[in-house]
Amino acid sequence: MRKLTSNKWTLGLLVVVMMWVLAACGAGGNGKESEAAGAPAGNEAAGSKEPILIGMSTEATGDNAMNSVNLYQGVQVAVDQINAKGGINGRLVELVVRDTEQNPTRGISIIRDFSQKEKVLAAIGGFHSTVMLAQSPIIMEEKFPFMVATSNVPASVESGMPWTFGVRMNANITAQYALKFIKEHFNTTNIAVLHENGGYGKGAAAAMTKVLESEGLKPVAVESFDNAKDKDMTAQVNRAKQAGAEVIYLFGQGAANGYVLQAMDKLGWKVPIVGENGMANKGAQEVGKELAEGTYAIQTANFNVEQTRETAKVFLADFTAKFGHIPTTFASAAQGYDGAMMIFQAIEKVGLTGDLKKDREAIKNTLETNLGAYSGVIKDWEQAFTSENHDAVDVNSYLMCVWKDGKLVIADKQ
Repeated sequence: MRKLTSNKWTLGLLVVVMMWVLAACGAGGNGKESEAAGAPAGNEAAGSKEPILIGMSTEATGDNAMNSVNLYQGVQVAVDQINAKGGINGRLVELVVRDTEQNPTRGISIIRDFSQKEKVLAAIGGFHSTVMLAQSPIIMEEKFPFMVATSNVPASVESGMPWTFGVRMNANITAQYALKFIKEHFNTTNIAVLHENGGYGKGAAAAMTKVLESEGLKPVAVESFDNAKDKDMTAQVNRAKQAGAEVIYLFGQGAANGYVLQAMDKLGWKVPIVGENGMANKGAQEVGKELAEGTYAIQTANFNVEQTRETAKVFLADFTAKFGHIPTTFASAAQGYDGAMMIFQAIEKVGLTGDLKKDREAIKNTLETNLGAYSGVIKDWEQAFTSENHDAVDVNSYLMCVWKDGKLVIADKQ
């Protein structure tokens, strides 16, 4: 088994190790490669007691590991809950977990393996946006239902992608929500976009530019950085400052955002910062320390407060019992859980026939038009998707959070 690159993350380490074991063994729950890769578990007749195989493509290593661990954990809680009830029509659900290592080529191979070799019924994942962009056309080619649970890039679900569905924060929708929030609470549209130079950051920059242009405006500055390498952001931050920015829309991952905070402090410049999952990542606070106080992170859930919805209460209780702590990136865990549960609900409605091709198409069609009501951790849906819209998360699904006393809490401003 390869050595982990991020062993300082004590909260997620055990799960990261677990994911590597699963990836190395080639099976989701039993560790037997022959059973996962060769047996027709996803293609059995309706009366079979073979497990239903669900693929999971995520990043167990690299600078995204902390957030993607939360995604995995959310999905695992959903699997545990379903299996505790006897599975789906008497068949247990088994995860087949694969680590893309943030490599688009490997991500493509994983989709091919899921579809052709391992014969999983459907899959969930999509954390690293550059990988997800590479996987999306292959998912369509393989005609393979895939739930995008975190990647923000609109094109991974939009633009004629009939086999991908999103329970994620679509960058276009996030930008609309963020601009409205910034105008209402900071009374400005002088926004600088600072972003990492991968799919996640580029998608956010393009989305904010687009939403500003729709109002006859533009960002006062757009600056990029290498999330994995750059530690001195002084030049980018100074250009944003000189351009007259009054708010920073910040889309790096974790520690990189902390380096932006350090650069702002070095320049003696303080303006509001609004981000998303990257700002919710504790790496931003570990590097930025007290400078992270008061920075905003858009989420779809918050588990530092008492939960008011029954599904969220049960999810949080089960998550804490299994992993010994609450989620460390709220949106990733909640979206993973809700995305998985939507897949399971679709499978239950379909009633598997044993023809893998037909069952996959039936799941896709059910998700698209006939899923029905679903009460999730994030919200209640009457019909999460339509033939015209494969994104379940809309502007009414968002929750503005803020770092306060070392905790990410629900902001007074919404």
